[in-house]
Amino acid sequence: MAKVGWGIIGCGDVTEVKSGPAFQSARGAELVAVMRRDAEKAKDYAKRHGVARWYTTVEDLLADPNVTAVYIATPPGSRLEIAKKVAASGKPCYLEKPMARSLTESLQVAEPFKQAGSPLFVAYYRRAYPRFARLRELLTSGRLGVITGVHYRLQKPAVKEQVGWRFEVSASGGGLFVDIGSHVLDLLDFLVGPLRNLHGVATRASGASATAPEDGVALSFECAEQAIGSATWSFNAPESCDLLEILTATAKVTVPELMNGSRISVAYADGTAAETWDIPPPAPAVQEPLVQSVTDAILAKKPELCPSRSDSALRAAGYIDQALEGFYGGRGDAFWERPESWTVNKRLKEA
Repeated sequence: MAKVGWGIIGCGDVTEVKSGPAFQSARGAELVAVMRRDAEKAKDYAKRHGVARWYTTVEDLLADPNVTAVYIATPPGSRLEIAKKVAASGKPCYLEKPMARSLTESLQVAEPFKQAGSPLFVAYYRRAYPRFARLRELLTSGRLGVITGVHYRLQKPAVKEQVGWRFEVSASGGGLFVDIGSHVLDLLDFLVGPLRNLHGVATRASGASATAPEDGVALSFECAEQAIGSATWSFNAPESCDLLEILTATAKVTVPELMNGSRISVAYADGTAAETWDIPPPAPAVQEPLVQSVTDAILAKKPELCPSRSDSALRAAGYIDQALEGFYGGRGDAFWERPESWTVNKRLKEA
C-alpha cells in the first residue's frame, strides 16, 4: 500500500497530542521526520514519538526524499516564508490554522501552491468531526425548514498570565479571537456559509498595554439563504459559555459546548418530541479525521476529498479581517508594527 511520508515543521505543543500522533495512526500515513530549530527539543520529540529522523532547518527536512508531504505547525507569523519553501519543493502541504496573520498574508501563502499546482490543506479540523457532519446534514436536508437565525456566544475568564505567541500580535495577527474564533468562523462557514455583509467591532480591557490585542469581539452577518446571524467572543468574562443556536422555520437547534462538546439538540415548534444526539469529538488526536482526509486526498490526487482547503480557509481569513479591521486601523499591511496607529490606541490618546 502506498503511503504519504509526513514531515512536521515546528513540533511544538499542538503536535504532542492534537495532531502529531494522527500522522502515525491515519491509514496510508507515516510520520518520517520532524524539524525544530532547537536541536535538543527536536531530538527529544523524535525519540518520544518514535520518529526516525529530525532536523533543525526547513531546507534539510524538505531535502529528505522520504518526506513526501509537509505539515507546518509553527505560529502564524512564520508560516508565509516556510510555506513558500514548501511550495517550491512541490510537496503537498497541511498548514495549521489560521493560514497567516491576515488575509493579505494568507493570499500570499496560497498563491505559490496555486502556481506550483500543489495542494494546500488547512487544519480547520472540526470540519471533519462526525458531530458537525451530522449537524450539517440536518441543516441541509430540508427537514427543519429554512434557516432564519444563527447566534453564537463564547465567554471565557481572563487568562492570568498572558504570555506566548497567542497574545503577541506580531506572531499571531491578534489575540485569542484569532486563535479560537477562527475555528468558529470556519465552522459557521461550513454549516451555514458563506457569511455575507459581515460587520464587526472589537474591544480591549481598560488598562491593557498599547500592544495588547483585542479581548472582545461582536459580529453581525447574513448567512444561509435569508438568515441573520450574530456572534460574540469575550475573553474577559466572569463565567464560561460556548453556545451555538440555529433557528429554522420549524425548530431551534442548540449546540452547547460548540468547540469541544458532543451534544446536538433539536426542539420543534409544533410540539413534536425533541431529538438529541451525543457524538463525542475524536480523542486524543482530535485532528485525526481531517488528517485522514488529507492523506486520502494526496494518495488519490483528489484534493476535494478533504473538507478544509485553502479556498475555505481564505474565507475564514477574510472574516477575521472584517471583524478586526476597525480595531487595528486596517489589516492590509504589517499592522503589528504600528500599534500607535491602531484605532483603539488613537482613541485613548484623544480621550
